[in-house]
Amino acid sequence: MKLKIIIIDDEADAIDVLESIIEINKSDYEIVAKTTNPVEGIGLILQHKPDVVFLDIEMPELNGFQILESIPSIDFEVIFATAYENYAIKAIKENALDYILKPATIPEVLEALEKAKTKIQNKDNSDYRSIIESLNNNHSSKIKIPTSTGFELISIDELVSLEADGSYTIAHFINSDKLIISKPLKQLEPLLDAKRFFRVHRSFIVNTEHIRRFNRERYSLVMINGSNIPISRRRYDAFMEFLKENEK
Repeated sequence: MKLKIIIIDDEADAIDVLESIIEINKSDYEIVAKTTNPVEGIGLILQHKPDVVFLDIEMPELNGFQILESIPSIDFEVIFATAYENYAIKAIKENALDYILKPATIPEVLEALEKAKTKIQNKDNSDYRSIIESLNNNHSSKIKIPTSTGFELISIDELVSLEADGSYTIAHFINSDKLIISKPLKQLEPLLDAKRFFRVHRSFIVNTEHIRRFNRERYSLVMINGSNIPISRRRYDAFMEFLKENEK
């Protein structure tokens, strides 16, 4: 019996790589659906009831863990995919779950599939609720961020805001230092703790723990490093609700 596989990744190239690798063992595995749209991915899981899901962690709109939170019963194995070694990978390792670092290689994909097959045959289902709880309650103090010359480990406690700058992002810190990140803002958003960071404007994400003052008349924030950040009027209500929820 072939194991049914779904691939959810916002990068079409990453899906193509996985498809070509899985094709090597097509007698054992069958890709029943694939999508670059995380919202569509939820529907595909509910429709096809897969045995294994390759799930990208960092995606716009919904990240991989938010997809799992939307599934009433996680009765399939998940192989996480990511391009970054971040707090999410730490939680995955702590819960002994499987993941691959992109770009995927043939040995690690086939090894991950063999592990998933063994778990399914032994009815040894992984506890994905634990990893979601772990992520919600325990985020690393640093994240690995790509730059034009390599990468840097950014301290979350010192990060005040992220500012979009075309296909780049400018990170602003407490001591007024700046760092140019070679990724657009939308690709960095999933790496951040959603209980701490909020996208107040299409060009800005703020660390809400570093807000010094809010100006309701100007729809702006004064941050701990003295910077002024605008709040989009269409995001204002959601931002107020976010602050209210996190006061509880």
